[in-house]
Amino acid sequence: MKEKFLITLIITSISWQFCTAQINSINEYNRIELNGVRHSVFIKGENALNPVLLILHGGPGFSDFYFWQTHNKELEQRFTVVTYDQRGTGLSYNDTLPPGSITIEQLEDDALSLIHILKERFKKEKIYLVGYSFGSIMGMHLIQKYPSLFQAYIGVGQVTSMYLNEKVSLDYSIQQARLKKDSVAMAQLQKLRKHYPSRSKNEISYLYLSRKWLRHFHGDFCEGTNVGQLYKNMDSFARQYYKDSLIAKGQAFTMNAMWDEVMQVDLFKTVREVKVPVYFIAGRCDYNTPSTLAYKFFRKLKAPQKQFIWFENSGHYAAFVEPEKFNRIMVQEVLADKGT
Repeated sequence: MKEKFLITLIITSISWQFCTAQINSINEYNRIELNGVRHSVFIKGENALNPVLLILHGGPGFSDFYFWQTHNKELEQRFTVVTYDQRGTGLSYNDTLPPGSITIEQLEDDALSLIHILKERFKKEKIYLVGYSFGSIMGMHLIQKYPSLFQAYIGVGQVTSMYLNEKVSLDYSIQQARLKKDSVAMAQLQKLRKHYPSRSKNEISYLYLSRKWLRHFHGDFCEGTNVGQLYKNMDSFARQYYKDSLIAKGQAFTMNAMWDEVMQVDLFKTVREVKVPVYFIAGRCDYNTPSTLAYKFFRKLKAPQKQFIWFENSGHYAAFVEPEKFNRIMVQEVLADKGT
């Protein structure tokens, strides 16, 4: 009789926990005003009591909510995952935005406003922050300025010095063109190197030419992987909101508005120490934001706790190309470090 009663209690407890999770699940698309501009914000998770994870996308202007919701859906079991399109990007683009209002500082202020909204809504003292590619510039600035807001920071495709970034990236493509005896690529790239990168003015057309050959020589995806696979089997919820033409329009607008400023970024000089645990995720084949530079930055950076994790089969899109590994690290290492 006692054994039967105990089994009943266990089953009841499990059922109650399951029901609680179901009641607290969240699956939202919102339009939230941040500093006078309405932003598109997705909030998804199986239990709203879980820690909050905010993701800062790349670019600038590269909307990627659909990648996270497709490839990293597993994170929603343990986090309340928040993705959003930054000012001028994708679903947050509108024709009335003046280009001069799109600055790194403004985007960081917008992110800070969103963080305070999330903290208040979900009753959290601190949140987890992912900075992906361009978003990792914002991420490092935010944890440096406001360490009390963050449990941990995860840099994916971490940016360091943009001048060195573009120099290493271009040198890689030239090296590959030479090895493969590609005379067309070599001629274009050698000509490009006379002008790009520059410590003053950088034409965005130079960036696009550099990236064209970088992809050709597998400098952002390892051989055997490609950008097409990222769009396969898109999550049904994300697909409802995915608007290719608007995303392209927002990216072009934001890149043109911000590229000169972005090229001046040098975290080696401006961020030497943070008071937040940091994890850097680096693709072995990444020459878009070269992982070799990210590792040098990691070695120099002072932090209470830091870890550098290589993804051997990935380039610039490690979280989406090797999602099982990324999701496992987020739960078993990042989350577990605080015993959450």
